[in-house]
Amino acid sequence: MSNAGHLVEVAGLSVALGGRPILDSVSLTVNAGETVALIGPNGAGKTTLLRVLLGLLPYTGRVEVLGKPPERLTTAERQQIGYVPQALEFDRTLPLLTRELLWAMLGDRARQRAQLLQILEAVDATHLLDKPLRVLSGGELQRVVIAAALAQQPKLLLLDEPATGIDVGVRLRFYELIEQLRTEQQVGILMVSHDLSVVSRYATRVVCIYHRLVCTGTPQEVMQMPMLEELYGHPVGVYTHQHD
Repeated sequence: MSNAGHLVEVAGLSVALGGRPILDSVSLTVNAGETVALIGPNGAGKTTLLRVLLGLLPYTGRVEVLGKPPERLTTAERQQIGYVPQALEFDRTLPLLTRELLWAMLGDRARQRAQLLQILEAVDATHLLDKPLRVLSGGELQRVVIAAALAQQPKLLLLDEPATGIDVGVRLRFYELIEQLRTEQQVGILMVSHDLSVVSRYATRVVCIYHRLVCTGTPQEVMQMPMLEELYGHPVGVYTHQHD
């Protein structure tokens, strides 16, 4: 694990939107070379937390991303953060091709056709390069967004239900890629996921929130906590996998 400090450090984070408290005194850290899974029921505040880290929402408490409050990150520092939203929202009537979206997202890092094909190869999507965005399915578009995030060679990856709408084969390949980035390049990953089997397999640490911090620990510890069943309102069964 890196000794250069936390990639993400959150202490006593509170967020209220429209006068309604969404997060209340939440604390967590993400270090280089670890995958922290953020779990909790719908409406628990998980996406809100990611939006705070991206500098998109006002908050109280202490938040540092790459050693700085998110609102003070430079453009170059922001480029060290890869972000995959649950679904990219944009005007589907825009006459954009996939390659033009990648140009817009990656700038000078990917101008050559060969570079773009290599980026899409990582998510088995080279066939989408010249397609208009309006004909892409939700899952296909998600693959392009994931490819762009990985192509940034980020220090920190923020993933919000990243594999939504993606078929099983590509989904597994994506999570293996994420695992490779963590182990080989010491990327720090904060991943929101409802898929507890994915959490069990790939997370090195789990943080469960429901407006407040509920529990934290290894996947094995957290999955066995009785409070998880209460939180989700049904028994939580999951196949656990030990890390090598």
